[in-house]
Amino acid sequence: MDFNNKVNDYDKFAEKRHYEVTNGMKKSLRFVEKPMMISMLPNLEGKRILMLGCGTAEESELLSKYNPKKITGIDISEKSIAVARESYPNCDFYVGDMLKLPFKDNDFDFIFSSLAISHVEDKDRAFKELYRVLDNGGQLLFSVGHPIRFATEKIDYNNTSYHVIGFEAGNDGNHILGNYMSHTKQVNYFKDNEVLEEFIAPPSYFFETLIKNSFVVENFKESRCIDECKEVDEAYYNRFHELPQFMAFLAKK
Repeated sequence: MDFNNKVNDYDKFAEKRHYEVTNGMKKSLRFVEKPMMISMLPNLEGKRILMLGCGTAEESELLSKYNPKKITGIDISEKSIAVARESYPNCDFYVGDMLKLPFKDNDFDFIFSSLAISHVEDKDRAFKELYRVLDNGGQLLFSVGHPIRFATEKIDYNNTSYHVIGFEAGNDGNHILGNYMSHTKQVNYFKDNEVLEEFIAPPSYFFETLIKNSFVVENFKESRCIDECKEVDEAYYNRFHELPQFMAFLAKK
């Protein structure tokens, strides 16, 4: 593992990510996160859609099946947007920051954001900006990492690694494993040397921050790996069929 790799180097991994996602190689997306998000989609016919933190924009194919009026994507990675423009020419794409969107008030009827808001620390500011660009009655659907998966502490026991949330039994209560209730930075290292920094928080944090910014939460789900995964990777299925890897919120302006 090269620990000197740049954190959140979206440009470097854009083409690799696009290839893996379009070929169904990302099990976490194919069998867990995407089925959850699809199950929560509202009626999109005739809607103006913004894909927030769209990356290389694979979801544009999915969303286009629901007959929206227009699909727009924005991402901070120039390389990712270049790939998106080449791959999905029927959509409009912009390079930009989700904390300062280059759009007018009330420009969109629906915002779709897949695992992007986790990368922003100031979620209060992000939701304010999303509320601004949504039209009245517009909806926001977003997914983030679940603390059961991403706020754990890794420990080794009998030559096996475990991801644990809990506490040491006893009177002192000083040995806490994980940080479920905190909004904290997590740095994840992947086998291909990609390093991603995220800010993980419990469901209550998102409920409170959405409500604080005048959103009405209409739906909430914790992910569960779908049965199709059994034939591909039974161990992965067993792990994430019972333990949530992601969570998603549907909120309305």
